[in-house]
Amino acid sequence: MKTLTRLTALAFAVGFYVGCSPVNFGVSSADCNASTNCVVSNNKKAYSYSVTAGAGKVDILIVNDNSASMSFEQKRLAPRFANFIQNLDASKVDYRIAITTTDVSGGKFPQGGQLISYGDGSKYITPSNSNRLALFNAAIQRTETQACENFIANYLRNNGASSINTSGYSSGYAANCPSGDERGIYSANLIVQNNPSSFIRTDAHLSIIFLSDEDERSSSAVWSNGYPLSNLDQPSTLPKTVKSVLGDAKYNSLSIHAIVVRDSSCLAQQNSQVLGDNPNQDTRGLVSGAIGTAYLAFTTTSPAWGVSADICSSDYTGQLGTIQTSIQAKIKDILLNCSNPTDVVVSVSGTNVAHSINGNVLTFSQTLSPGTTVNLSYKCGI
Repeated sequence: MKTLTRLTALAFAVGFYVGCSPVNFGVSSADCNASTNCVVSNNKKAYSYSVTAGAGKVDILIVNDNSASMSFEQKRLAPRFANFIQNLDASKVDYRIAITTTDVSGGKFPQGGQLISYGDGSKYITPSNSNRLALFNAAIQRTETQACENFIANYLRNNGASSINTSGYSSGYAANCPSGDERGIYSANLIVQNNPSSFIRTDAHLSIIFLSDEDERSSSAVWSNGYPLSNLDQPSTLPKTVKSVLGDAKYNSLSIHAIVVRDSSCLAQQNSQVLGDNPNQDTRGLVSGAIGTAYLAFTTTSPAWGVSADICSSDYTGQLGTIQTSIQAKIKDILLNCSNPTDVVVSVSGTNVAHSINGNVLTFSQTLSPGTTVNLSYKCGI
């Protein structure tokens, strides 16, 4: 899968804690006056507040391929994500991290636009979870993925390699396995539309990470049955869904990243895998991966929505570090409460840093140190 960063090549949306919530321009003067940071004067909303660098809000959705061939990658990635989360902690980022899967089939293990539950029953982890690393490590390694892999390995071991073509195998697969029709983009669209458990906050940036050894609907069985990509499977649809459902501010700060099969060399590695905790050599060649073309499409837009990583990498720590760096870079951005504000005054404590405004995004020319206070005042037309 590929990750993309929108706006000044920045990936994950980390930013600042903004004292005044994003504005609904249909609210009355009384609603605005309820906030100490917002008043209505001369038919304009005037804002005056401070933000703190490094204390930004970001909601991170991980779309995890839970098909059988992914257990190896899930195991390798899980401990590396610990560094990723710890780096967010060190930067004092107010994050939420949720996980959904690529299975929207309606079968035994579907997510269908819902979030998986962590071990404590929560739908997302935050810096306040004292055991957040253990919770994440367990959740990213899908039990249904491992169970499916072992079912395939053991069934063929007990019944012979040719048994994969029998009705007994087919019924056993349906009972033990998630769908092989991976639809990560479709799943992400459903999360944005449904916002389960109020995961996506109105005043936080949104970042999406796709993790898959397949492409969107790349299963040969699916394609042979004539099921092309639907509208919600299309890469171009996801940013549009964010914009229409969550608004311009969320769209302007959106980042989409992917850890996927990026080239033919990685694809060959995927297709040579042997399945099972007790590896069954008869399963070699059963894994049918695919280059993540649909996910990689996010990086080919201009500007790109994020960055990509190679699922075959031996250095997940370094690749996740690249994503982490892009998050840190987002500290240069502040989301304002309207696009193209007037009478803007920006004061950064202890330093003189140049800035620019594009729509509702204020971008500094350099990264600000965590804890830096930024004083803002501006007006928005009603």
